[in-house]
Amino acid sequence: MLARILAIALIFLLNGSASTNSSDESGVETESRAMITAIAREVSREPAARKDQQREAPQPGYSVKVAVDSVFLNASVQERNTNRSVAGLKKEDFLVYEDGVLQQVDQFLPSEAPFNLLLLLDVSGSTGFFLHLMRGASIDFIRQLKTNDRVAIAAFSARVDLIENFTTDRAKVDRTLQRIWAGGGTAFYDALMTCVNEYLRGIEGRSAIVVFTDGIDNQLEGGYPSPSQTTFDELYRKIQEAESIIYTIFLDTIGQNASGPTTTARGGAGGVSRRESSTGSYPDRKRNPTLDPSTPNPESRELQGELAPYELAMKQLQMIADQTGGRMYSPRKIQELSGIYSEIASDLRIQYQLGYNPTNRARDGLWREIRVKIKNHPEAVVRTRKGYYARKDAGG
Repeated sequence: MLARILAIALIFLLNGSASTNSSDESGVETESRAMITAIAREVSREPAARKDQQREAPQPGYSVKVAVDSVFLNASVQERNTNRSVAGLKKEDFLVYEDGVLQQVDQFLPSEAPFNLLLLLDVSGSTGFFLHLMRGASIDFIRQLKTNDRVAIAAFSARVDLIENFTTDRAKVDRTLQRIWAGGGTAFYDALMTCVNEYLRGIEGRSAIVVFTDGIDNQLEGGYPSPSQTTFDELYRKIQEAESIIYTIFLDTIGQNASGPTTTARGGAGGVSRRESSTGSYPDRKRNPTLDPSTPNPESRELQGELAPYELAMKQLQMIADQTGGRMYSPRKIQELSGIYSEIASDLRIQYQLGYNPTNRARDGLWREIRVKIKNHPEAVVRTRKGYYARKDAGG
């Protein structure tokens, strides 16, 4: 199309030049050339505009109306005795309570709707010796998802990077995972905060984050070598506002390696033991960290006390999963990761999104507790986020 318009403009230029005398020929030519440039610029914008429109277009067949005060829940439903996911539920099957008051579910996405998965991988230096196993398990995991599910990959050590944005191109994701490498510290709190604040911003519909870490944030190890700037209490408050389900996988590399339990875990030949004293590469392993005593979260306050860093890290990951309706896993061996990923993939395949406008419209910034039940199905267990903080008016 651009070529046709330029051809027409060129004919106009030639005809215009032929019909003028020498005194005004240069003026016509200048004006015509300006017109050609403007036309070309406008036409060149069209493909980019169409591309943007296609990229931002919603998934066909499913939509969610977004209201300013709407609350969205991603929910998994399992049978209590068998732990099997319950498929085929409809909007009217869900009973949603906020602070004990029944709410009206206005918006609903069934389990067949596509979802957005963000895989957050710890690639700090201590993961190097089992990175190939983590990479292979992650590739297998993503291949178990539905073809229209979108996947993004983020990797973190001392910093976090979105190395693959949301896409349905599985081959592209595979290539990205093949390129990851390990090195650096562990700034886990910063990484997850960035995922919630930035990478999932504006993502509508069903969504989940799957976190893999051997991961003790360097805050819990005396601040060496690269601690997060975010505190756990700040992260947990943000998690309480998040709509995405978060699954956490914690591989305890203290006393085990990629093959299974041992007395030390070394990063290959000449590696450093994770059980070295505070003068080694992992200082203050035995220190007793405490959380900010001013935290408003009672669960956080309960964690203060005589806890080793890895014990505290596990409890924090459990809190994150419980708050969002996900699960926390702690495999004894890295080889168990594939089975865990398979369980998560099965869980995500049957997941619902609910939306409602709260009957309590007070913008007081207070905590709202959420409970979800399935009508006429007492043996069904629903996992979703525990609640949220209400909006607070400025100056209120």
